[in-house]
Amino acid sequence: MVAPIRRRYPAHFRNPRIDLYARKMERATRIFQDLQVQSAAGVPIIVEGRRDEAALRKLGMKGAILCLKATGEPRFRFIERLDGSKRAIVLTDFDREGGELGKWLYQELSYRGILADNSSWRKIHSLARTEVRSVEELPSFMRALEIRSRGLRP
Repeated sequence: MVAPIRRRYPAHFRNPRIDLYARKMERATRIFQDLQVQSAAGVPIIVEGRRDEAALRKLGMKGAILCLKATGEPRFRFIERLDGSKRAIVLTDFDREGGELGKWLYQELSYRGILADNSSWRKIHSLARTEVRSVEELPSFMRALEIRSRGLRP
């Protein structure tokens, strides 16, 4: 009896989604590199809690990351601390509450003459629409993308 011939196919034939994950990984890397550059230039990043701050530190952010809910102070007093800044990056969670908080922050900062940048939030949200609901999940999302782009399962 002759054993059947086993063909070895390249990885992209075994899993056609590898190219999709590779493109997603490349796009996510560009987004976070841009955030790192802006953060190192002194632009503060506003997040909701301490876990969100820790997640951004894992992703390489070196600059100021301000936690809105962790301080326990009223929102308007938190906004007053930013009056000396010219720009701020708003990076709230991707759920309904985070979206509403992000809109409120954007409007308040704009009203006070601070350029509120929520483009990173929109890019990340469009990239990981169903996979990520909060900022604290971003490091595990990046690891999963890296693993999937190599054709493996996370």
